[in-house]
Amino acid sequence: MTTEATGQPPTDRPDFPPGFYATIRVIDRFSDLTGQVFALIQIYLVAIICYEVVARYFFGSPTVWVFEASFMANGASFMLACGYALYKGAHVRTDIYWEKYSERKKGIVDLVSYLVLFFPTMIFLMAVGIDGAWHSYTVGERSQESMWRAIVWPFRSAIPLAALLFMIQGVSETLKCCFQIRFGRVFQHREKLEL
Repeated sequence: MTTEATGQPPTDRPDFPPGFYATIRVIDRFSDLTGQVFALIQIYLVAIICYEVVARYFFGSPTVWVFEASFMANGASFMLACGYALYKGAHVRTDIYWEKYSERKKGIVDLVSYLVLFFPTMIFLMAVGIDGAWHSYTVGERSQESMWRAIVWPFRSAIPLAALLFMIQGVSETLKCCFQIRFGRVFQHREKLEL
């Protein structure tokens, strides 16, 4: 029976320790859960926009806060779900050359990309985001988009939090690359998603 049929790693090479697989599964479950929680922001978004439509067109009393609240909620939701999108395989990939690569070569390209590009960029984004959110908090920055003048630091805090969640899922994806390089097959088959 082949390893593809059993779903187990080949026995001619030593396997990874159980903690390797446990780490991947825990991080994947965490990203799945956080993605579902952040999807609830969309319910809030629909509710406030419906409220605005009813208030504006049925009662002639438009709000001053819905515009800002909706773009902040949508922006935060979009950023905070990046780790979930990485877990689901929904990020953009150029397939021109990719489909011609062997599974090992795909694993090597992904691993190098995570280590050289992804993690340094996310660390930088997290550091800049923390600095921006902290500065916004300490000076009491408020939005200038409407008369509501919402405080800005909670929205800005979504940037470093999104980078952290993205990096956490990146650890799982890096481990999956190691598996792919060692055994010549993907850790877990994921359907390509189009969002």
